[in-house]
Amino acid sequence: MNNRVKYSILMIEPKSPGKHIFSRYAIPRLGLPILGTIAKGLGHTVRIVFEEQRPLAKDDLSWADVVCISTITSTAPAAYHFADQARQRGATVIMGGPHATFMPDEALSHANFVLRGEAEESFAEFLAMLAGEKTASEVPGLSFHAGEETCHNPLPTRMADMDRVPIADFSLVAGMKGWFHRGVIPIQTSRGCPHHCRFCSVTPMFGHRMRYASPERVAEELERRRGCGDAMFIYDDNFCASPHRTKELLDYLLRRNVFFPEWSAQVSVRAAQDEEMLALMARAGCRVVYVGFESIQEESLKLFRKRQNQDDIREAVRAFHRHGIRVHGMFITGSDSDTVQNIRATARFVVQEDIETVQFLVLTPFPGTPVFEDMERDGRLLSRDWSLYDAHHAVFRPCNMSASTLMQETMDGMAEVYAWRRTLGLLLRGKLQRAVIRAYAANQVRRWRRENRALLKQARSDAPLSPPQPLTGPQAG
Repeated sequence: MNNRVKYSILMIEPKSPGKHIFSRYAIPRLGLPILGTIAKGLGHTVRIVFEEQRPLAKDDLSWADVVCISTITSTAPAAYHFADQARQRGATVIMGGPHATFMPDEALSHANFVLRGEAEESFAEFLAMLAGEKTASEVPGLSFHAGEETCHNPLPTRMADMDRVPIADFSLVAGMKGWFHRGVIPIQTSRGCPHHCRFCSVTPMFGHRMRYASPERVAEELERRRGCGDAMFIYDDNFCASPHRTKELLDYLLRRNVFFPEWSAQVSVRAAQDEEMLALMARAGCRVVYVGFESIQEESLKLFRKRQNQDDIREAVRAFHRHGIRVHGMFITGSDSDTVQNIRATARFVVQEDIETVQFLVLTPFPGTPVFEDMERDGRLLSRDWSLYDAHHAVFRPCNMSASTLMQETMDGMAEVYAWRRTLGLLLRGKLQRAVIRAYAANQVRRWRRENRALLKQARSDAPLSPPQPLTGPQAG
């Protein structure tokens, strides 16, 4: 890069609209801190605003030469608002993240540029382009206007060597210093997911092929984070996708003694089939696993392309519990085979199996997923207000109930799981932490209902559709 060209770069991660039951646990996504670290290494001045941590200040936009905004679907309206404001102040605006990747033309109506896909390598090339050292057509994954034409460069090759991803410098995040000493520290040891879930945007964004950081690289990052927080969250979409690799990594980290006192990770049901791995996870400090159970109904699981059943889920919960690992289960409501009775049965199942915490998430057709493509093609989308695409609002016409009923039943299921009588029972058994979390969750359910009364009333008129033909094709996941 031309050393005479240095930019003041503002990076913004907008706050998610509304509240959900785990809003209190604000964990920054890693994308912007990593890109900020790259820009800092090139000599630029970087300021990152993670809106969950601190609001955008009055002088942030006027300070910046370049504004980078990362957006998921539910934060797109806020991201577009910030982009419009920044351009009015004369800044160059670039957008990235999953939503901008899959909706680049829409994003370009607000931003000067869109950088699609993984950006660790292309971001440096973009900055070189701004400095006049490259043309826009040379930057992989860049979308831009060239006169009357809209150009979308081919996506960059996904980074095969995860050791080349720099360790994020969280000191660039405004207000993060105090948070670091009381928060949950995020870390990523792999990218990709081998499964083919039809509702998920992870594989369209990061691919099916698993890419791993070496044990040495993971240990180096953990060493740097010593004393920063009380716990660690592993951001991998499927930490145990390869049990052999997971055991190798855990064994190395245990020998180096670099783990946090406690940590949590996202895993699949299949992880519970390896008792040796679960024992190693527990020994290394794993306290909670986040598991995408999705449904206990066989037909829904087939529609989602999840290769598991209710017995697999039950056995997985019991296996995790045998090793002292708590379970946070995630269930999706609203598949084309789902009924009111199914949702209620799921709540009963959660209580019977003593799953510590859960989220009931309304099926959401995120851009980039097969579910979105199908529903857009079939005219089933009820809204293009992206702020409602948060897995708590029904933005499509379900097959077997109205959109309003789907939202009501989803919240009713959560309310049943987090009923005060169950919270009281936990208190009487001395399980204070679980009781506090459940009390908070119950309060968020009530708050959501209050804030969405008008929307529920509006959605009540949407009649159920006739069920489509069963999904065909290979099943995976």
